[in-house]
Amino acid sequence: MCAYAQNIDNLDALKAPLEHIARKHAGTRVTAEQYPVVGTCLLQAIKDVLGDAATAEVMTAWGLAYNFLADTLINLEKQIYREEDAKMTAGVKK
Repeated sequence: MCAYAQNIDNLDALKAPLEHIARKHAGTRVTAEQYPVVGTCLLQAIKDVLGDAATAEVMTAWGLAYNFLADTLINLEKQIYREEDAKMTAGVKK
């Protein structure tokens, strides 16, 4: 999350790391339904670490940032799953 926060205005810098993360997630069959649970836990951890600095505005910003990142990873993972399915289907047809 730190690299993400540092590059929030330069998401191109995160393209390769996000692709790597998405491939790792796909390898363990992470699903879109798991992201809200992770988000809830992550946001609580951020709130715990920030303490009084975790104002409603700060937490809203972190929530929006997490949701954007989650959506990005979910879309990358869907693409990977489609590619894997296409390879499997092509192998069956042979």
